[in-house]
Amino acid sequence: MKKTLLLVAPLSMLALAACNQSETPAADADAVPVPEATNTEPVVMPPSITASNTYRCADSTILYVDYLGKNEAADIRVGTKTASPVRVNAPKVEAGATEPPKGPMKSEDGKTSLTGSGAQINVQLADKGAQTCKGN
Repeated sequence: MKKTLLLVAPLSMLALAACNQSETPAADADAVPVPEATNTEPVVMPPSITASNTYRCADSTILYVDYLGKNEAADIRVGTKTASPVRVNAPKVEAGATEPPKGPMKSEDGKTSLTGSGAQINVQLADKGAQTCKGN
């Protein structure tokens, strides 16, 4: 009994393996080639996360800040890491400028701003006043 079972098992696996074979259709000689896209603009990748810090503010609010690129932007999450982020961007560099722009990173609506990085930041959230937050 055991010998027949040992002989039947590999044969059944071989049969099942043969059932999964599929043939790929040959290329049709009369097929019309699809033209490649022209006038495509290069894809600009978003800046990568260069640092992530957790801060506790004066009013006990917890902030999760992801710094992007060379401090050109940051995503601020209030309360939890899964909260929707508020993106703040550094001031734009004018063409021909030799120094980076000075000033806080601000959101598009101007209600949220962030100054500093590392152990201590100054932040103003849309629904709160300006405050200092320290890193954990």
